[in-house]
Amino acid sequence: MAIVPRVLVAVVCAMVLTAPSTAATTSLDDYRPAIMRMEYAVGDLTAEVHAPRTLVGVLPLVFNFRGYDYLARDMARRGFVVVLVSDRLSLDRHAQLWRELDAGAGPLAERFRGFAGHFSVAEP
Repeated sequence: MAIVPRVLVAVVCAMVLTAPSTAATTSLDDYRPAIMRMEYAVGDLTAEVHAPRTLVGVLPLVFNFRGYDYLARDMARRGFVVVLVSDRLSLDRHAQLWRELDAGAGPLAERFRGFAGHFSVAEP
């Protein structure tokens, strides 16, 4: 009878040692944080904003053009704030709106108040 517990322990040990790992081992390349998508319209300026759902630290702000939503989503998952504008000629005006927002002012300040201090606008 003493041999049955030993065999049982050996079988359990073998099962534990050969079982596939159940630990969450996601590589950093596979990690995709949640993102948010918002829109704004200020006068004749309209844009879509893609950003990580949780804003931590200072994130790079990137301007691109509508139609590149798939790139914007991917960049937002990697920690960028991406603004998709519809008109190339209005790019400077959009950048000025975001500079004002960074200072906590301007027409975007209420809608995007949580963004102030969490992005950097590159100077040309």
